[in-house]
Amino acid sequence: MAYIINKGFNRAELGYWVAKGHWNQGYCTEAAESMLKYGFYKLDLHKITATHITRNPASGKVMEKIGMKREGIFRQHVIKWDKYEDTISYGILRKEWES
Repeated sequence: MAYIINKGFNRAELGYWVAKGHWNQGYCTEAAESMLKYGFYKLDLHKITATHITRNPASGKVMEKIGMKREGIFRQHVIKWDKYEDTISYGILRKEWES
């Protein structure tokens, strides 16, 4: 788990990677929830975002489980293994997370 923090806009981007042998055990969801709590309460962020490539819908499900809302798609936004990939962006505001 990691954050890329933009202090000027009071937001951060959450990123994660889980080894295949640990998929479907809830580790990522639990850690991501902890990162939201840390970001909103300790870093006093206004918004936290995250993205995933479209062929990894399981990552999007984690984002939805922690309360993030789908905000948009970026076409051919990244290159992975020499192939352009679309990404889907999610976000959550502090007031949404607290409610």
